[in-house]
Amino acid sequence: MNPVTFTIEGVEGEFTCDADVVRSYKTAKQLAKSEEDFSVAFDVMERIFGGRDEEYIDRLGGDVTCIQTLLGKAIEACGAKNSQASSPASKGAGAK
Repeated sequence: MNPVTFTIEGVEGEFTCDADVVRSYKTAKQLAKSEEDFSVAFDVMERIFGGRDEEYIDRLGGDVTCIQTLLGKAIEACGAKNSQASSPASKGAGAK
């Protein structure tokens, strides 16, 4: 595990993700497949945030649209902006 800690403006506290998972080919591939089966994105989120994904989403407001914010900030914090940033899951549940 390669932990990276980041903050989100307007949200109290820090968030931690695994940079190795964020940057991995497997993660990018699973996020790309999430357009067809969004449940895959939940598995990826759990891996990226070490099982704290639900806690983090709750801190952001508890809405599925918070996925975009959380994942986007993790990607940015890990310097992997071009790897998964264009995937459907990074744009939220309604993206097509």
